[in-house]
Amino acid sequence: MQKMKNGKKVLSVCLSLAMAAGMLSTSAFASWNVYGGSNNHNAVVTEAPTAPDKSGLDSYIQLHCTGSGWDGVDNVPVLQTVNGTTYAYVLYDGYGASGALVAKIRCAENGGSSIVWTTDPYGTEGTSLNAKSGFQLSTPYLDDNGTPNDASDDTLYVGTISQYDDYEGGEWLTGTGSKVMALTGLDQNKPTVTNVLTGINGQINTPITTDGTYLYFGTWPGGSNAGTYYQVKLSDYSVKTFTPDSYGFYWAGAVSDGTNVYFGSDNGLLYWRSIADFDTTGGVLDLTDVASDAGNVRSTVMMDEDGFLYFTTQGGYLWCCSYKDGLTVEWKAKLGPDPDTNVTSTSTPTKVGDRIYVGYYSGFSDGGVQCVTVSIGEDGSSYIPSVAPVASGFPVQSSIVVMGDGTGTDYLYFNTNAQKGAGYCYSYDGGTTGSKVWGTTGDTYALGGMAIDNGYAVFGNDYNHLYVVHD
Repeated sequence: MQKMKNGKKVLSVCLSLAMAAGMLSTSAFASWNVYGGSNNHNAVVTEAPTAPDKSGLDSYIQLHCTGSGWDGVDNVPVLQTVNGTTYAYVLYDGYGASGALVAKIRCAENGGSSIVWTTDPYGTEGTSLNAKSGFQLSTPYLDDNGTPNDASDDTLYVGTISQYDDYEGGEWLTGTGSKVMALTGLDQNKPTVTNVLTGINGQINTPITTDGTYLYFGTWPGGSNAGTYYQVKLSDYSVKTFTPDSYGFYWAGAVSDGTNVYFGSDNGLLYWRSIADFDTTGGVLDLTDVASDAGNVRSTVMMDEDGFLYFTTQGGYLWCCSYKDGLTVEWKAKLGPDPDTNVTSTSTPTKVGDRIYVGYYSGFSDGGVQCVTVSIGEDGSSYIPSVAPVASGFPVQSSIVVMGDGTGTDYLYFNTNAQKGAGYCYSYDGGTTGSKVWGTTGDTYALGGMAIDNGYAVFGNDYNHLYVVHD
């Protein structure tokens, strides 16, 4: 499997703002049950740690694993608060004989978090994901069934990049087959695992997103080979698909405006598909017509309250697009310390007020976080007046979680994908740069970004160390 890590480890942790009109919410601010914390993938929270105890910054939970490897927790946890207690669900690679695993964590302050359960190693039907060891890049989706304080009827949807051909022989599917599973009984001693969709060609490398009626995810078969984007109806698991002529979908999660769904792909393309006729109706915008060096779209698309679409590309650009009888580029901004510096971004933008926060990187030692200030013109168009640095000196491949409204001091939460990667909180008030508030102890590569709920900030890294930070 190709994984940009020991050569180019990248993240498209996609994050988006307020719910657009007509869209269904996923318990906004009551839990973090989908990538970015809401259906629009804008990672804005109302409660987050700003003065944690040092013991909480120095400690972590060691997730169950067999051996070691260059992967571990490579996606973003999902969180749920039930009757005041916050739980994290984490998909990760347990290495070797363990294969892919999911753990449920009870979050507590000052290093007191604990593991509630872990799915069984591969080979056990009904309580195991039965997925071989490997990079698990797809962030799960937690469906709380409209009852956030009752976990007994919840379903956790998980996508993995390998599966058993059969339980008896223990043979792997040829190539890079993937599958999607439903985990139920999350409040029990061990969840029940059932297959939703199996025999998927290519790797599920995007988050599983939702519009409240359907699940969406895409596959990446490698190179210029065509991937497939899936629409799965939650009520009966019926499936519609879209397969372009070439190129696949890597970290490129989808967002919906209630009529269409939008997602990017490799080779600098942004697609739209009709929700009602997903398999037959849609279109595409070629970003290379605007910037020949646009690069792959490897971030989830975020939609703001005005319906504008935001995402980044590996050419080091932040993009703003809109849909008006077709997709249109509103503007693009080159990221990095100056326009001539070669940087990359897979960070899904986060927008509060007129500030957009985004991460970028150059290799495993340089990069940072920038704030792009936007304005809306009298004709309804969006444009960018300025770009300012917030943090620098480390590679930020994760997206940024924000507490604030974009008018005073905002608090930003992110990880670094470096040899001594860590989690950070920075403050920014619109000035020349931001200020460090806290940081966890330097550990190892942290590809996935943070999830935050009920004041708990949670993230993992390649050692399968899970950090839980709280004031």
